[in-house]
Amino acid sequence: MKVILFCQNAYAFGILAPIRDVLQEQGHDFLWYISGKLLDNFPYKNENYTVSTLDLQLYKSDAIFVPGNEVPYYIRGLKVQVFHGLAGEKKGHFRIRHYFDLYLTQGPYFTDKFNELKKRHKNFDVIETGWPKLDVYSTEKNKYDFEKKAILQQFNTDKIVLYAPTFSPSLTSAPYLLKEIRNLAETTGYVILIKFHDLMDQKWIKEYKRMSNEIHNVLFKEDKNIIKSLIQADILVSDTSSVIYEFILLNKPVISYKNIAEKVLWDNSKSYTGLTEKVLDNFHLDPHAAERAYINMQFHPYQDGKSALRMVEAVKEYIEIHGVPVERKLSLARRFKINSMFGKPIKNPFVGKKTNKISAILITYNEDIHINAVLENVKFADEIIVVDSFSTDGTIEKIKEHPEVKLIQRPFVNYTDQKSYALEQATNDWVLFLDADERVPDQLRNEILETVNSSKPTADAYYFYRTFMFKNKVLRFSGWQRDKNYRLFKKSKVHFTQDRIVHETLVVDGQSEVLKNRLVHYSYKNYEDYKGKMIKYGQMKAVEELKKDYDPNFYHFVFRPFYKFFNHYILRFGILDGKKGAIICYLNALGVYSRYKELKRLRNLRS
Repeated sequence: MKVILFCQNAYAFGILAPIRDVLQEQGHDFLWYISGKLLDNFPYKNENYTVSTLDLQLYKSDAIFVPGNEVPYYIRGLKVQVFHGLAGEKKGHFRIRHYFDLYLTQGPYFTDKFNELKKRHKNFDVIETGWPKLDVYSTEKNKYDFEKKAILQQFNTDKIVLYAPTFSPSLTSAPYLLKEIRNLAETTGYVILIKFHDLMDQKWIKEYKRMSNEIHNVLFKEDKNIIKSLIQADILVSDTSSVIYEFILLNKPVISYKNIAEKVLWDNSKSYTGLTEKVLDNFHLDPHAAERAYINMQFHPYQDGKSALRMVEAVKEYIEIHGVPVERKLSLARRFKINSMFGKPIKNPFVGKKTNKISAILITYNEDIHINAVLENVKFADEIIVVDSFSTDGTIEKIKEHPEVKLIQRPFVNYTDQKSYALEQATNDWVLFLDADERVPDQLRNEILETVNSSKPTADAYYFYRTFMFKNKVLRFSGWQRDKNYRLFKKSKVHFTQDRIVHETLVVDGQSEVLKNRLVHYSYKNYEDYKGKMIKYGQMKAVEELKKDYDPNFYHFVFRPFYKFFNHYILRFGILDGKKGAIICYLNALGVYSRYKELKRLRNLRS
């Protein structure tokens, strides 16, 4: 059986890892899919994984395990919902989105509700298996006892309190319990563990980290393993987080604030007060022990640590009876949503013989935030070469984590010099030359492979149009709509001109064409970063223009920057990009002003 372990968020790792273990034990083949945002923190990089849905199409899986709400309908395989929590009261938990063939439920409470929905929709099946994330309760329940004992001795106390709120801005208690948590720590001396969701607002992460630095028995936990904290803690403080149910299944008390469940079977407060008193009352009286027993019976009655095994066996048996679906039938609206989230399916994925090899080349300097993503993105190339200008931000360390990448460190003189050198290192004639902040979408990747390996005559160099990203949003106008650059070419047919040191020019001895699919350009990270980039380019451009015999004047300092802004904002419709367009057009104009300011300075130094 070939299986995809589908991860859209970091919480999926702990849910799918037990399933992965069963697949390995039984000798099945599996492939992790992770969204791009998870790449730096993916814990299983020694295993088979991808960030590309094209790879999923080519993989031709039999089943897809998904602890999330969406999965591409066009990927072959039984689409299996394994859930990302136990909070049945949350909005959307029992919403049928029609993406799944099979729901594997955690316990009778969930099974009964999904069976009712099955009668109405009649396009999925339900099997109760238990939840794989909780298998560790059987295998690791006593694993952290020694460490817990050491923590209690270190802080001279007998209890550990875990604060784990939801990240949802409308539901989280984090803004309101800051003083209450501080008072609890200072009054009782208990160890307080703070564990936030990956998507928690950075403002509150900073506030609670500050408190942790000020109060010695408040520990801010940044590791990904919340199971460890759940097992070690004696009581949980939360709000509407699904972690409440995971904790209750350990048969320990919970205190929540403004929980939205219709039926709350633990200590819940309607106001953000009295935390210390509530903690003490629950430790001494434990008034909700009977309700916890009911939750254990209804939500997850399995204590054998074999839920992942039941899931794998259920899927195998289901496929034996029903076969493997090629794709999921969806409405046009839902297909559009999936296509916008994961990209459109590739109608004719390239699966032919690779008759020509590709060298992917990058030049880098301090590209820590981009380097893992771009190296992952160009793995389809036969050779990857990075020429780095002695980065100092961790870029080198990340490159070295990719053993297939050839790393060369070389001082930076200018862009033309560095790119010319990098091009010489390629051992293949076909070269894909990218910047670190560029990405090849699946559609373009497929077009590249078809072009390079075509049996018909090809051009010697290809332009790529680029989609400019303003942070994570598309900038559709502002002069970028027709932006294109050479990115794919034959090494034997090109060279870089030596008279330009920035925005280097590729000279092609042969035919040029344009590929139809666009490259994605993540040039704008934030205001200061892009401003610095525009000023740097302007100053380097000034060095080129120093050869020209003119002295910058009012025309250059006022009219040229103004025209740059006017041209991009008005004539090229930057105004349609709203605030984003105004920012980009202004910074591009600033780059022009910086060019002539630097040129003036260089001329004064020379005279």
